[in-house]
Amino acid sequence: MPASPPKEGGIKGFLGRAGTSFYAGGLYVREKSWMAAKMAGNVGFVLATTSIVVLMPLIFEIMREGQMIESDKLQVKDLRQQGYSDGQLTEIGFSKVALGQAPAVLKAT
Repeated sequence: MPASPPKEGGIKGFLGRAGTSFYAGGLYVREKSWMAAKMAGNVGFVLATTSIVVLMPLIFEIMREGQMIESDKLQVKDLRQQGYSDGQLTEIGFSKVALGQAPAVLKAT
């Protein structure tokens, strides 16, 4: 029977086994953290591209709507100076927001 190498005992043996164990645990954590980082990167890429495709047109539309309301407000101001009433401006097709009135959704009942 071959003789097995003597196991070290005491504090030196404990520290040697603990070091080996920590080294193996570190390798495992490094491997799993790299996989988790790659998965997080993929999820981040999907979220970023989806938000660009979906949210950016929505933001542009909201900005354009704000510009249109400002343009309508300037036209309403000019038409009021010419003597048009709110009723006439509503008949022309200006929105209540452009006329400076609160929309029906925001009115208190």
